[in-house]
Amino acid sequence: MVYYQDIISSGFILLLMILFLIVFLAGFLIFLHLRYQVIEKRITVEQSKVIQTQTVKEMERRLGDLNEKLQELGQIQAKRSNLYSILDNLSSNLLLGVRVYTMEINRSSELVTISGFSPRRENLLVIKKILETDSHYKNLDFPLSNLANPQNINFRFSFTYVP
Repeated sequence: MVYYQDIISSGFILLLMILFLIVFLAGFLIFLHLRYQVIEKRITVEQSKVIQTQTVKEMERRLGDLNEKLQELGQIQAKRSNLYSILDNLSSNLLLGVRVYTMEINRSSELVTISGFSPRRENLLVIKKILETDSHYKNLDFPLSNLANPQNINFRFSFTYVP
């Protein structure tokens, strides 16, 4: 019987040790799980920061590209507005009383070449006088053959436009 009590008490102590070990391991697992959740939250926050940083960098790159395109557009618009001012000035002040067949404008040198028809020589004389006196028109090439006939004249002349 003594052996039986020793076996039961040893079994009871062993059972208590196993229970203590289970509680200890369960607590350790809970601790590890909580640490895992904290680390997972940190990883999520860091990933979010990385994604935001990449998004900001992408936006900065796109803004840089957009700024470059806007500058190019501004340069094109400046050239175009100069072209519009040439056309406006020519149509409202210069080419009155004549028909224009062709008008060529070289954008780089701003050389304007015009050919057309004038019913009278006087119209061409007025145009020539404007071209010679207005400071917007330089390097006039107005051949005398334009003034050879008194009527029904096919003409051609060129000049450089200075805005």
